[in-house]
Amino acid sequence: MESDTEDVQIDSDESLLDLKEINDVDLDIPDAAPPSLESVLWDMESEEGSDSASLHSFHSISMKFRSMLSHCILQGVSAQLNSAADKVNAGLPTVITNSLKYIAVGTSHGYILAFDSEQNLCWYCHDMNSADQGAISALAFNLECTRILIGYERGLVSMLDASNGDILRKLPDAHAPQTAVLHLRFTFLNNLALCGDSSGCVFSLSFHRRLGVRTWDSKCLFSGARGEVCVFEPLVRGHDIHFLSNHVLVAMATLSKVIMISVRPRLKVHFSQQMPRISTSLPLISWQLVSVGKSFQPVLAWGRGNELNFTRVLTHSLSNNRIRLLPLRSVVLPYAMISLHWLGTRHLALLDTCENMRLVEVRTQRELEVLEIASAGLVYGSAHFKALAVGGGVSEAFALAGERACYNSLSSRGDQLLILGTKAVHLIKLRTWPERLLYLSEQGKWAEALNLAAEEGLNKEKFTIILLDKYLENLNRNTVDKESLTAAINCCVKLGKIQILCNELLEAVCVDQNNQDWYYSLLADHVCNGNLTNLSPSVVQTLVSYLENKDHQLLENVLLSLEVTCLDLHQVLKICKKLKLYGAWIHITTKTLGDYTSPLTEFLSELSPDNHKLGNTMLVYVSACLAGLGYPTGNIPKKDISRVKYDILRCLETVHSINRKNDEPNYPYLYALLKYNTRECLNVVELAFAEPEFSGEMGLLQRQRLVQILIQVITPAHFSESEIITFVCFVSRLVMSNTLSVDEKMLDTVIIYLTQMVGSSLSVRDHLEREQAWLDLLKSHKLVRYTNKELLEMALSTKCFRVVEYLSEQLRDYSSILSCYIKDTVRKSEVFNYIVNYINVSERCIKEQFLVHFKELVKISSKKSSEIVIEFFPDLIEQFSEMLNDDTELQYNFLSDIVNSDIKLPPAVAEIYLEQLCINNKSVVHTYLQVMFCRKERALSITRKYDVHDATALLLEQNGEWIEALELLLKHEMIEEALNLSIRGSEHLDSQASQKLWLILLQYKGETESVTLRQLLHAAAPHVHPAQLLELVSNAQFGDIKGLLHDILSDCTHDVQMLSTTLKLLDKDLHHGLAKCLFSSGRGILVANLVCNSCQKSLTYRKELETAESIAVWSCGHCFHSSCVKAAEVKNTCPSCQLKAVLLKVAKKSDASLKDPYSNLNIRPDLEGHF
Repeated sequence: MESDTEDVQIDSDESLLDLKEINDVDLDIPDAAPPSLESVLWDMESEEGSDSASLHSFHSISMKFRSMLSHCILQGVSAQLNSAADKVNAGLPTVITNSLKYIAVGTSHGYILAFDSEQNLCWYCHDMNSADQGAISALAFNLECTRILIGYERGLVSMLDASNGDILRKLPDAHAPQTAVLHLRFTFLNNLALCGDSSGCVFSLSFHRRLGVRTWDSKCLFSGARGEVCVFEPLVRGHDIHFLSNHVLVAMATLSKVIMISVRPRLKVHFSQQMPRISTSLPLISWQLVSVGKSFQPVLAWGRGNELNFTRVLTHSLSNNRIRLLPLRSVVLPYAMISLHWLGTRHLALLDTCENMRLVEVRTQRELEVLEIASAGLVYGSAHFKALAVGGGVSEAFALAGERACYNSLSSRGDQLLILGTKAVHLIKLRTWPERLLYLSEQGKWAEALNLAAEEGLNKEKFTIILLDKYLENLNRNTVDKESLTAAINCCVKLGKIQILCNELLEAVCVDQNNQDWYYSLLADHVCNGNLTNLSPSVVQTLVSYLENKDHQLLENVLLSLEVTCLDLHQVLKICKKLKLYGAWIHITTKTLGDYTSPLTEFLSELSPDNHKLGNTMLVYVSACLAGLGYPTGNIPKKDISRVKYDILRCLETVHSINRKNDEPNYPYLYALLKYNTRECLNVVELAFAEPEFSGEMGLLQRQRLVQILIQVITPAHFSESEIITFVCFVSRLVMSNTLSVDEKMLDTVIIYLTQMVGSSLSVRDHLEREQAWLDLLKSHKLVRYTNKELLEMALSTKCFRVVEYLSEQLRDYSSILSCYIKDTVRKSEVFNYIVNYINVSERCIKEQFLVHFKELVKISSKKSSEIVIEFFPDLIEQFSEMLNDDTELQYNFLSDIVNSDIKLPPAVAEIYLEQLCINNKSVVHTYLQVMFCRKERALSITRKYDVHDATALLLEQNGEWIEALELLLKHEMIEEALNLSIRGSEHLDSQASQKLWLILLQYKGETESVTLRQLLHAAAPHVHPAQLLELVSNAQFGDIKGLLHDILSDCTHDVQMLSTTLKLLDKDLHHGLAKCLFSSGRGILVANLVCNSCQKSLTYRKELETAESIAVWSCGHCFHSSCVKAAEVKNTCPSCQLKAVLLKVAKKSDASLKDPYSNLNIRPDLEGHF
């Protein structure tokens, strides 16, 4: 997919099938009556070289006019098919295929018709012996077009001679019995073909000829039991590529996956990937040989539903016999596909479920054109997929997916696609580039034709010139539209047709002033964009005259972009000077005359501080010249660089101008630039000093001379303090970089400027630069003739506190450094970093200075001051607070930051802050008292003084005076706070006190807008007896107490239900516990050894005692004498394993008990069943 030449080379063998359309004149077709709708749709004859017939049957549904696809009806083929259906009962067409030489169509009654490239019927075949096989369901030509395979819907496969239609072979048992033939494909080997049937199996068909006898063999390659194959496609094109010459590759698609196998030299699976599971769509596959770099590689396009994928075939880097497939791209489409075919190597033709043919560019995935082909009556093969002719027998999934099967209804080769309709055969062809130009021009779509020529016409100049000539002829006959004129100018510019642009095209548009204006505006745009740099002088003259009255800035851009050789110098220089187009004037003058000083001498007399356009232009121009660069772009010729730099510098150092006036200052050109913008002018000089011309001994002298001139020019009489400070900083930078030697006179001048400029006109930037310059001179030891004390006094007088700090550091006098930070308006916020860094250095006495300047520090930042106090002076908070007593606002801010840091304040400070809160922010007093400790009596007096009632109530509550607090809140109608107080009182007071508190709240007669009576009753219900509640609300409306009564009844019902449920659960637990105990006590215990586990004697042995004997047996199996258990001093636990058990009494020993050792064990009955 690289170039048109490559496409022609690839498709040259396929272009042999050049299907020609029927011409009315050649066939002498008489005039007919007005056609019916059916005849318009199916029998429309197309004229030679026109697509008018296709526009009736297929119409483009694209929003924009397209020209990629050409459509026509193959009238010859269609007429023969209709004639065969009428005369010999051939039936409707069912399948179609084509090769390099022939087109073959199969019908529903078993007929095969073959046509050549001229649409002539070559032969037809109808085997009477195979008439019972039904419709033709599959056709396939071999690569050399000598053989054609025919498949029937009832299973028979035949081979015919493609040249005459003779039957050569019949293959009755080539595939699974009782199945329809769905697919037939030849490989690139003439003796090997593939067959697919409705059972989903794929068979290989091998053909041989031994001793003049034609034979064949069939072999199953893929069984439908492992997955039904819906479609397969062998790789035919590209078989001659060296690494595929010995491989027969076949791509197959089942309902669930796509598979690529090789049949020869051995059967092997190379690739397998899952398909999207869409039950109503069939999988689609198609091969194409695509140009990738300098080689060609097979690419497989496959997909299902709305998913489209591309996979290419590669060989292993070490062995060409190893094949691998590399996924290229996966695309999700906004529609579902039912057919997929390549048109050339760059485009895909996709047919969606609405029968819209969509042309898609493979590389960019753009949809170029859409044709609606629903009116073609596309033939579907759903009956073959359902195997209706042989009684069905296919799976439901296979039959459902085959509802829109049209594999054999479309056949593509090269850039042509045949579509089989019920009554006609349609041809869709991808137009070549010249054909598209011709078609668009004939349709009058000049804008699209010219844009297409501009895109791809660089290598096809002949067709482009023909198109432009046709367009110019059309302009002379018809009116000009702006869209086509824009496209024509764009085409001429891109293809370099300047003569046509400046002559023929201009003559054609000159008759209309509007078109002429549009023409010039388009030319100006192309010139400014850099697409057009050279025009004829006459056109440039008219263009300049046009822009002179329209847009001055655009005119300047055009003059800067055009070559000076096409300009009328007298015209453009005059206009530039008139319109003050300084940049264009400088560009033209320097390029044509090589005079780089004339811009300075010509325009600097007009320079003023308000003329920013000229000032900026001059500064940039001077900087570019001193750097050896052209203006506004480019470079000065190498041979002229030294001369240009010398001329510009000599001009700046000129003492007087040629036309000197009496009031003209010395060095007028340099003075003008400095006066316009001192800072930028000095920056230009500093950049120039970095050039090679200012290096070495001569360069140093030149630099020294220029600085001396600057000192003479920049004086307090003519320049402001800010400009003088800028110059001083410039000199200090040169001194620091050792690029300037300073004598005493120059140094005295600099020191005077540094120390005497104390006016308030300096900006912050100027002040900082002055301090930096002073520091640079100090660090470079240029001020050694002054003592540090003298310098310190000068620095203090000029308020250069950075210099004061530096000198104090040198003198090791740290007492004034902190005050320097405080007095410095720029750096005072940095004082806290200085304090934190050196607070632990005793030599600097930071803590003492902090105490002295504490108030000033709080003014700078109370937050940072409070952080330092908390970290380093937590015990002096009360003292710091007293320092701020005379400034309550400052004290309030400081204490606020202290409180926000969650540090505990001393009571006195906390009370001070409480009083300030009552003054400044009453809303947070209540919250403050909850977290901060204050003396109750003092706090109460403060809150009562400033009428902060909620805080007063909180303090009363904390003192236990609940009723007084409630009455205070009710007095000031703070109902919500009173309600919350009552709720808290219910949690801390006894029931009687709580009830009294609630009764006071409920008996309140004031307004309760924020809290309704219903909310009060609901909150009081758990704490007040219902009878008292009813007495209180006797005068209330039923609506207010309805909710209360409902809640009381609901709570009562709920309590009764909970009590009943609890009793039932308790009874059930007791029952299960008793049953479990009875079951455990009645279960037998296995005793493995009738020996006491304590004394190790027999359980029946007892010689000391003659009384009744008892034995203790535990559920763990351990047995003990009762006396041994008592000796172990345990209570109801096994002495061995500490397991709890019940001691069982054993009756007095008898003879029977001696015989039966288990007779002494009392077993409780099992009562589980009785419960």
